[in-house]
Amino acid sequence: GAPGLGGPHPLVFLTLILLATSLAQVTPGARYRQFLTRHVDFPKTSTTNDRIYCNLLMQRRGMTRPICKPTNTFIHTPADQVQAICRHAGRCHRQNLCDSNAAFRLTTCRVAPGSHPGRCFYRGRVQTRQIRVACNRLLPIHFDRVL
Repeated sequence: GAPGLGGPHPLVFLTLILLATSLAQVTPGARYRQFLTRHVDFPKTSTTNDRIYCNLLMQRRGMTRPICKPTNTFIHTPADQVQAICRHAGRCHRQNLCDSNAAFRLTTCRVAPGSHPGRCFYRGRVQTRQIRVACNRLLPIHFDRVL
């Protein structure tokens, strides 16, 4: 028989390396898109009040299943201004956490007692504050806190 490569192992190994490399390149972008879905609502969706706003947006943005997400903050600023926190519009420190220089209009939604998946109820709080985000490759990928 002709000498082979010793079975499929080198090919499998190469495929895994290529897959891992491509995933490493895709992940920050995917996490940034998830960040936008979870945290950016600009212009702010119009509702009667903050409670209705939170009930609508938490459901619409997929944060009521498989559990009612306990708390979530929406930023009412264009995505490029939020992204700029990771570049020139913020002060960055340990673990890629960056604090915004500017204060942003925010709505923070907190789950109400008695909520359960399928029936998540929220209370909303509006404020204008600086925020802290985690950045990866100059993209915000995690909302850390209101400052």
